[in-house]
Amino acid sequence: MRICITGTYGTSSLVSRLLYDEFSILQKPTILTTIYKEGDYEVVDIPDLGHSVAMKCDILIITCKSQLDVQHLARQWFGYHKHLIVVLIDTKPEQAILCPKEHLLMVNNMTREGLLKLLQLVHAYK
Repeated sequence: MRICITGTYGTSSLVSRLLYDEFSILQKPTILTTIYKEGDYEVVDIPDLGHSVAMKCDILIITCKSQLDVQHLARQWFGYHKHLIVVLIDTKPEQAILCPKEHLLMVNNMTREGLLKLLQLVHAYK
């Protein structure tokens, strides 16, 4: 199962937290596409750069502070994924506009808030 993670904020931090349960308070922008293989999962960390290319995946996770910041990514990736999950990182709640409300999650990488719900969604679509 391929899971692609892209967005405007916190993508690499989310990947580190999901795969290795590690956290860093340093927020560095993702600059390279990185592929991690863990068991039956292939997790692809993709930067939000002009030359980044959408790829077929089972689940697309878009990270952001606001859905308005990632509408261009939702359009760019349309048709390349089976399921879309939007993860709001360290921000206030919003109404779902890019995905069903069950797929709009609030996550705090420092406290792990929201990670269990994200993992439950991933396992549900396995």
